[in-house]
Amino acid sequence: MLNLHIPNMNCGGCARGVTAAIRAVDAQARVEPDLPARTIAVETKLPEATVREALAEAGFAAA
Repeated sequence: MLNLHIPNMNCGGCARGVTAAIRAVDAQARVEPDLPARTIAVETKLPEATVREALAEAGFAAA
């Protein structure tokens, strides 16, 4: 399970964008956004670097 801080995730649309970016590289990923904390929990078989790269390309770089 990856826990990542997404500083610019501040609304439901952002959370959907983050989820879509991750599922674009792993359709089976389980993504649980926490808007107040601006974090996501991701359950995936992909390496963390791949998830971070997908998020960055979508404009949601993880801190």
